[in-house]
Amino acid sequence: MVQMRKWRPLLKLDEGVPQASYRKITEGLVAAITEGRLPPGTMLPGTREMAQLLDVNRKTVILAYEEALTKGWLISEPRRGTFVNTQLAAKPAPSRAQQSFAPRILEPAVVPYFTQNAQVIALQHRHDALFFDNGACDHRLLPQAVLHRYYRNALRNSFASNTVRYGSEGTGHELRCALAEMLRSNRGLAVSAENICLTPGTQVSLFLTASLLIQPGDVVLVERLSYPPAWEIFRRLGAQLVTVDIDEEGCRTDHIEQLCRTHDVRMIYLTPHHQFPTTVSLHAARRQHLLALAALHNFCVIEEDYDHEYHFNGRPYLPLASDNAQRHVVYIGSLSKALGSTFRCSYIVAPTDVIEALQGNAALIVGDTDAVAQKMLADLINDGELKKHLRRVSKEYAARREVMQGCLHEAFGERIHVREPEGGLALWVRLQDETNVDQWVNRALDHGVVVRSARQFSPMGLPENALRLGFASLDREEIRTATQRLARALSQC
Repeated sequence: MVQMRKWRPLLKLDEGVPQASYRKITEGLVAAITEGRLPPGTMLPGTREMAQLLDVNRKTVILAYEEALTKGWLISEPRRGTFVNTQLAAKPAPSRAQQSFAPRILEPAVVPYFTQNAQVIALQHRHDALFFDNGACDHRLLPQAVLHRYYRNALRNSFASNTVRYGSEGTGHELRCALAEMLRSNRGLAVSAENICLTPGTQVSLFLTASLLIQPGDVVLVERLSYPPAWEIFRRLGAQLVTVDIDEEGCRTDHIEQLCRTHDVRMIYLTPHHQFPTTVSLHAARRQHLLALAALHNFCVIEEDYDHEYHFNGRPYLPLASDNAQRHVVYIGSLSKALGSTFRCSYIVAPTDVIEALQGNAALIVGDTDAVAQKMLADLINDGELKKHLRRVSKEYAARREVMQGCLHEAFGERIHVREPEGGLALWVRLQDETNVDQWVNRALDHGVVVRSARQFSPMGLPENALRLGFASLDREEIRTATQRLARALSQC
């Protein structure tokens, strides 16, 4: 039986986090349950009593209990009270030494990121629907005439030289050479073509890398909010996922250090340049600390740099892989944020022995890639056309970011907090009141706007009163219209 006076420290409410109070209570309950501090069958105080114990409004506790009941963490029995769900597997309480950084071990679950309700599917066929995506580029800004010319030339040259055949490596090598030069000059990576493996997409790169490096049961660290396809790949490969805290300076490397003392960490997955989804950049001191920890504990860092091209405040940070003397970083990049999803090209950068193994697996799983598209991409990079295009669209995306921030401020005022990122093609928007963000997302669908709530970026499916709003694929007028629709949707919550 939990003593009444111990409920507040038991729930570990973080007063410094700008989040709705009921969300903090819900997360505190879930954490206490998953970490074994609240075993199945534990009776909770009534809402009035809990409100007094936590010094909050009773309505706040009611909302928190309802959220936990809806998600199956709690059960309510008439005339008896509210209890921790007895169908949840009991877990031993952590030792006192572990309690300051009690890890959250993730169990297999349905991932809402990959599910779409009927309304979203219907909106995809509605001409006036607007999508706040995760940060895609605007295909309307692509240099169509240039792309047509380069693809036509690549196709003609490939046919003339009879190089389009199964198992051909010629154009792949040319693109790897072009990428190596780009990475050396723009991102400080001391690499050659032999350090690069090409794949048709980032998720393929993640799967190939993870399947090579981890075995079932290996401990893999992911950030508390992260890219769903990544942690779902790790989970399906049998990894034991443990979440790492994040704050305004990126992932907490002090937390990683604590986890390394209690776990045999095999790998950590990060997006340090612009953290996905919160957009924060990992600060320099933490970068050095992370690399030192990787060397000390011999774990691998998968660094995904999904939108390095777009950094509006000063110069971009160099990748962790630029300081990879100990060979602990595998770097994954993509051209999709530069040229859109039409040209599927991701690349993995790693030591040559790792690349040789990856290429063998890629040949088996992926097979031959588009040799003509690879030739075209190599020519675009070598001739400076890609750099010219990025310079032009970066100015437009920076302007759209300013429009987006202005529209949000005008529409919502103090009801939201918008974190201004140093770069990237999305904004992280946090509600400052207790409005249910998932309800807001559903209301937005009624108004023809699709947006993802923060819950979909949580490996544990925990609620978080925030949204990720990708602005780059919308023009300035579409941004204004979509923001107005969001405001109307929020007024109905």
